[in-house]
Amino acid sequence: MDRLRLPQIDRLVLATVTTVPEWHPLHDTFQPFPVHAWLIRHPDGAILVDTGIGVGNEAIDEWYHPHTTQLLDAIDGAGVLPSEIAAVVISHLHFDHCGQQEVLTAPVYVQAIEFAVAQTPGYTVPDWAAIPEDRLRLVHGDQELADGVTLLSTPGHTPGHQSVLLEAAGERVVIAAQCAFRAVELRTGEPVASECHDETWEVDARHSLERLRALAPITAHLSHDPEIVVFDR
Repeated sequence: MDRLRLPQIDRLVLATVTTVPEWHPLHDTFQPFPVHAWLIRHPDGAILVDTGIGVGNEAIDEWYHPHTTQLLDAIDGAGVLPSEIAAVVISHLHFDHCGQQEVLTAPVYVQAIEFAVAQTPGYTVPDWAAIPEDRLRLVHGDQELADGVTLLSTPGHTPGHQSVLLEAAGERVVIAAQCAFRAVELRTGEPVASECHDETWEVDARHSLERLRALAPITAHLSHDPEIVVFDR
């Protein structure tokens, strides 16, 4: 990597969730929210973080009524060819983060514990989370992905949630994904209990937020909040 600067990061809006079912923890306070992905233009090859919501699942369409953008259209709009994507990072395997990974051929990096938990019935949409063996790259904790790009284990929202840290020339950007649902959680370091995998993961969620905050100064991106959070030291 050109260590004098960070690579360009394009934030993609792959969907807008327009409703949630009555049993969803956000139902009483619901407002439509985006589903982001990110295209990192690394000199060794583009890195895509998350792949949005898939299409054609009746339950997801009925519960969430997503307005979905085709991943290949979003990539094309950014001026990148699918063949130029060298790696796909999935923050976690909930349906709205892994939904279109099958349209690509690049290796997919996911935490091993996340891949295991995703086999639990009801955790995700199995077809969307099914990563071919030849593309699957299981990650165990933190791992350097490319020069200046590190996968960080940030459990809490799910057991195997991961974030992406980019570093160059004293600058840091974190793609925190759903380490927090709203920016206020990241700013305060206090996770919302209903956003944790279950009550036993609240401590882990808090530690993950603390870990990201300790990287300051950073600029942080979230999956479902348009606000980009800036932390100064």
